[in-house]
Amino acid sequence: MDVEAVLVKMDEAIAENRGGEVEGILTEAIHTAVEEGDDGALLQLLNELLGYYREVGRTEDSYQIADTILGVAEHMGLNGSLPYATCLLNIANAYRAGGRLVESLEYYKEVENIYAAVLPEKSLLAASLLNNKALLYQEMGSLNDAIEALNKALSIVTEAGEKFEIAVTHANLANTYIGLADYDNALKEAKASVDCFNAMELKDSHYASALYALGLCMFESGDGKGAKDKLSEALTIMEESLGRNEFYYRIMDELKRCETSMYEETASDDAPLTKEPGTDDIKGLKIAKDLYEKVFKVKIEEELPEWKDKIAVGLFGRGSDCFGYDDEISRDHDWGPRLCVILSKETYDRIGQKLEKIYADLPQSFEGADFAPQVSGHKRHGIFILEDFVGDLLGTWPINDNDRFSIPDYAFASMINGEIFVDPEGQISRIREELSKGHPLNVLLRKIAQSAAQFCQRAQYNYKRALSRGDDLTAEIMLYEGIKDALTLAHYIDNVYPPHDKWLVRSAEDLSFGKELVGLCRAKDVDSIGKLLANKLYERSYISDIDDYLDHHTDELIFKSGIADKSIDELADMVTKVEFEAFDKVQNEGGRASCQDDYHTFSIMRKSQYLTWNKDMLMQYLYDFDREFKLGHNLITEKYGRMMESTAPERYAEIKDSFPFVNDEKKAIIEAIIAMQVKRREDFARKYPKLSNRARLIHTSEDTPYETSFETYLRGEMMTYSDKMLELYARFIIELENNDESITEKTMLNSVRLYGYDTLENAEANA
Repeated sequence: MDVEAVLVKMDEAIAENRGGEVEGILTEAIHTAVEEGDDGALLQLLNELLGYYREVGRTEDSYQIADTILGVAEHMGLNGSLPYATCLLNIANAYRAGGRLVESLEYYKEVENIYAAVLPEKSLLAASLLNNKALLYQEMGSLNDAIEALNKALSIVTEAGEKFEIAVTHANLANTYIGLADYDNALKEAKASVDCFNAMELKDSHYASALYALGLCMFESGDGKGAKDKLSEALTIMEESLGRNEFYYRIMDELKRCETSMYEETASDDAPLTKEPGTDDIKGLKIAKDLYEKVFKVKIEEELPEWKDKIAVGLFGRGSDCFGYDDEISRDHDWGPRLCVILSKETYDRIGQKLEKIYADLPQSFEGADFAPQVSGHKRHGIFILEDFVGDLLGTWPINDNDRFSIPDYAFASMINGEIFVDPEGQISRIREELSKGHPLNVLLRKIAQSAAQFCQRAQYNYKRALSRGDDLTAEIMLYEGIKDALTLAHYIDNVYPPHDKWLVRSAEDLSFGKELVGLCRAKDVDSIGKLLANKLYERSYISDIDDYLDHHTDELIFKSGIADKSIDELADMVTKVEFEAFDKVQNEGGRASCQDDYHTFSIMRKSQYLTWNKDMLMQYLYDFDREFKLGHNLITEKYGRMMESTAPERYAEIKDSFPFVNDEKKAIIEAIIAMQVKRREDFARKYPKLSNRARLIHTSEDTPYETSFETYLRGEMMTYSDKMLELYARFIIELENNDESITEKTMLNSVRLYGYDTLENAEANA
């Protein structure tokens, strides 16, 4: 197929600001390549799609495409070749963009090895690799390593006369120097990059990056107007090029900071805050509610009474007063008597202008508070169409999991803050109620993984390394970046959206363990912060142990995030399948058992049990099973081996030392759980004797070399559980006991239903 024609079509869409069409163009072409069996075209198109997903922040999609690329490349026999290195480089970039930095570095190293074997030392591909590695070093906080890599890359591209690569490398250097607060060198590099792009008459996302760096340098030098112009231009170009991705919002944040600073500088130093005596503690949210009740509501009832059931009013969105964080300092801009009035488009078309007039006539001074000048570039109050209000904050609605990675968390926080005073139709309330649930577990776990890894890399690793080198400035940068990661992670642990950085500490204080964490952050006690976060992650069953070096938990968190959106039924199926695969590999003393070839019966027996479990238990067991299996440890083999302590004690004596050690405390917990379950099994036998006779014998005392009892089987199984899995299982059984519920009856009911009976009584009657 004609790949070049597809790429031309894609480039035209981007050039004409139709970036949203790119995915459709590429996926359609990919389907064609598959149908035609054109593996070369397929691989090239998949790499293009990977790059697109990376640029627009769709990390989960990029990881899936990365796996597909590796499969296609290996199928084509490309391992070790230059095309294979190109695929690995693109995958490394995607992992870097998604925050999976360790994996990204491994891919970069593999690319480096291939380049060393097949390319000259100063090839342009080597320069591209150096540029990308530098970006990874930035993410890891290794800024000096990043500068070293970029300077090597700049030397190569300058010698080759590659104008675009020269411009991009200067921009990357500028942003790296900014990270080191070296604004002199940053300004030099930013100007060089902008000049190169202007000479090429090219305005893309890379140019926006150069403008962003130049704007920050101007701001630091005191040129607020120049900074605002550059940042505004960068924001426009970024949106036109790639839409509102994470970098777009970063530019927006800096532009707001610049605009706020400019307002503060031009405000009169001796102008007093407009407030009456005794109003130091007044809150904007209370003013807004009183303004609605005493003024706006009255005007609506007088002038638009037939429309009052179509108008939602509250105060929420952007602003410290919406969070309840406003204080005396907050009152210098965008503060005072104000409301957010939300309408459907249909209602706005009918009464919008009339409402605008009513709102414009509201008092600018109310209850001792004057409305301060607006300096934000966003409309923070007034009359809104619902879709416009949500679109301005989030960018889109409804949203999917991918959107939750590209939309900043502070935008979600702004959507659910404040208060709705009235919402007759309930539209904005439904959106806020849905968002108030927090991130779905699969998204939340990935965000936890990213923040945990970043805290570890910055505060637990790079901060201490910088101190040991005597580089105090870098150490301080790493420390405060790491503290920000810790505060963000704490929000995720409570499944609360982190607000904008300027309110991050204030918001953290309201978390379940926030005051303790903030105290440790103020004391700069990195070790204690790590311990506290690890303990809280463990308490919430996100991780399996309390290792306080948080990056050690990344693999587990990523694994669990990949299955967290599954239902109980789907997870039970997954457990059953992986167990049967392991069961199939068990080597029996007398040869292969017939049950090892009977998946149908095996799946019913095992799934019946797992359908009683909760999601935390199933996810933990799947992670434990996967981890151990990758280490060469078959938990099914161990389970059957441990049962032999009762069924074949002589053989058990020969193999017992090959099993992981189980301490007396863990054994005591296991025996306590067994006692509860054996009693329930005995109760079941009395109530349903026919069904009981078809199941295992109950007691260990009844074991034979050929028949294993329920009690022995349960003991062998629990002895293979990790400490975390046993904790979850014990908690589960105790909760059932406290509610006078039988785990045996629940399991057997699932079993008979899978055999086609609707009740235990019907199954008993037909047994």
